[in-house]
Amino acid sequence: MATEIKPATTTLDPAIESLLARLRRRIRAYVVADGVAAAVLTLAAGFWISLAIDWMFELPRPLRAAMLAAVAISVAVIAYRLLVSRLLVRLKNRNMAVLLERRFDQFDDGLLTAVELAERPDHASEFNVEMLDHTRRAARSQVSDVNLVNVFNTAPLARRITLAAALAGSLVVFAVASPEAMGVWTRRNLLFSRELWPRKTHLHVDGFGADGRMKIARGADWTLAVRAEAAADREIPEVVEVRYSTLEGVRGRENMSREGVVLPGQAEFQPYAHTFKSVLAPLEFYVFGGDDREGPFYLDVVEAPTISRMTLYCEYPDYMHREPRDEPVAGLVQLPRGTRITIRAQANKPLVAVEIEDVVDGSSASKARVDVAAEIGRPVDRFAYDIPPLEQDKILLFTLMDSDGIRSLDAVRLAIAAVPDEPPQVNVVLKGIGTAITPDARLPVAGEISDDYGVTKAWFDFHADDAAPQRRPLAAKIDGQEKLEVADVLNVDELGLQPKQRFHVAVHAADGCTLGSGPNQGQGQRQVLEVVTAEQLRSILEARELMLRRRFETIIAEFTDTRNLLAALQLSNASAKPLEDAAPEAAAELPPEPTLPASVPVARVTQNVERSAHETREVSDAFQGIREEMVNNRVDTEELRIRLKEGIADPLAKLVDVRFAALQAELGQLADQLSDADAAAATRTRAVGDMDAILVEMRQVLDKMLELETFNEVLDILREIIAEQEQVTTETKDQQKSKVRDLLE
Repeated sequence: MATEIKPATTTLDPAIESLLARLRRRIRAYVVADGVAAAVLTLAAGFWISLAIDWMFELPRPLRAAMLAAVAISVAVIAYRLLVSRLLVRLKNRNMAVLLERRFDQFDDGLLTAVELAERPDHASEFNVEMLDHTRRAARSQVSDVNLVNVFNTAPLARRITLAAALAGSLVVFAVASPEAMGVWTRRNLLFSRELWPRKTHLHVDGFGADGRMKIARGADWTLAVRAEAAADREIPEVVEVRYSTLEGVRGRENMSREGVVLPGQAEFQPYAHTFKSVLAPLEFYVFGGDDREGPFYLDVVEAPTISRMTLYCEYPDYMHREPRDEPVAGLVQLPRGTRITIRAQANKPLVAVEIEDVVDGSSASKARVDVAAEIGRPVDRFAYDIPPLEQDKILLFTLMDSDGIRSLDAVRLAIAAVPDEPPQVNVVLKGIGTAITPDARLPVAGEISDDYGVTKAWFDFHADDAAPQRRPLAAKIDGQEKLEVADVLNVDELGLQPKQRFHVAVHAADGCTLGSGPNQGQGQRQVLEVVTAEQLRSILEARELMLRRRFETIIAEFTDTRNLLAALQLSNASAKPLEDAAPEAAAELPPEPTLPASVPVARVTQNVERSAHETREVSDAFQGIREEMVNNRVDTEELRIRLKEGIADPLAKLVDVRFAALQAELGQLADQLSDADAAAATRTRAVGDMDAILVEMRQVLDKMLELETFNEVLDILREIIAEQEQVTTETKDQQKSKVRDLLE
């Protein structure tokens, strides 16, 4: 009879399953305790580390945020690695059985076999059923002897929990003992406020907003002002230090200047100051003093506002008849007095306001303000300012305030010179009149009257001795022209002048100025003329003629010497000899100059000829002036006029214009031909011939002068005869009157 085989049991014994479940729970509890302790330990350590660092250095907000993020990331990483990732691991019965087999030797692989047969019943058919049951019963019998506590090494967990509890406890104690400090840490490191840690020294940095930034002008000096609270319970630091750095990495530290010495309780603050010179680059700085620390603060460097372009819109006084126009500003601006000015300026950046100071004689006369942003509704880079009609020199100082809150480093200076309207320029003189006139004279005037804005009036102003001045308008048509040509005559015969009086005469002119006291008046040269009789004037003119004749004789003598000098000139070529017709006595008087080059005497001759021509022209003009003076004083005769003009003045003028001009040309040619002795000799011969011809004509004119002198002498004799005849007539009449009176008596 065959033996019946029972099938193997495939379920896990409840006692074994309970053991494995308890082990699984203990493992998870261990993981949770270890992970939580590590997270708490990390969190508490992060608190104390952040507290210490922030209390010591008072980190700025970005660094505090970074430190908080680092703690949070550390806690998250530890929690994930030591807690979450472990709890997510599936703890199978076989893993638990392996753990128990390794820890407890008494199972002798029976526990692992029982677990595997329960999980894989198909595998049990390969083994003997009775043997498998025996193995399960043996494992079941050992379950009661297992103490799961021995499975774990609790010492590391205990240390970690103890340390975490200690740190957490210290945090609680700190929060209870120092709630104020705990609150400061919370607000600074969790809420990221700018609140500072409590300290004995309190520093205040002036001028910075909530963002700790300030803008200053590039290149400006900037003074950092710090105040330390000086209350009785505060400590006033002996030294306050500023530590700064630039974008280029330049670092430095300076002690601030303590302004006076304030003891606690004596005042509200102890001030300190430090000046940064010529700041060109942005700065970041901190202020340290006592146990206080302020910062970071930032100085942002921007361009200072200034005027990049300025023009003056000028409206000129109406009488000037000038259209309004823009005048560019470049240095001192000169404008006519009375001009209405509108200043139009453009800045290098948007402006908020402009302060304008009017400076007179070095001191401020008035101030004005143009609120650019208020007028436009927003900052703009342009502004305008009206100036009242210009009455005096003006200096304006412009101080700009831009949209960055920066004032201009230096006030922009505008200097305007008020140019007064000058009176008309009267360049009018008497023509053909000397220092003496007769009562019947006519006074011709000629010249030009000019004014920048037009002449409106012109007149003669005259009076005799101390009499009241009289006026007579000029005959020229005046309609406001800028230049007026004058050619007029003042007849004095109707004024009743008497000999020995002094006659004052000048030409005046006025413009159309409507400013101040009215039109400006200009005056030409005032002439004071002595009133003489016709005979006295003739005597004066005759004396002048005599002086001119003697001067002309001197001119002839000097010109003769010049002619002899040219005739005796020694040229380098032997064929070029002195002219034979040179005056022997002149040649004897002239010393030889063998050492001098020929160019020297030629230059001397040329210079002498030019002087003789000039002096001859002056003599001609003087005789012409005598003629005009005689005509204008009405003491001339037809014969005198012809003699003076046709016999003397005109021939001399023609001599200068023709003869002397040709001679000067020949002398210039001679100077160029000195290297060619033959050509030079020929030119010299022609020049000497021309000089001889000039001397002939000059002597002819001199003869006319002598004739004129003889004629004047005859006239003098006639005047004496006439005077004697008048005297005899007067004496005869007096005697007749005396005889008649005797008869009547």
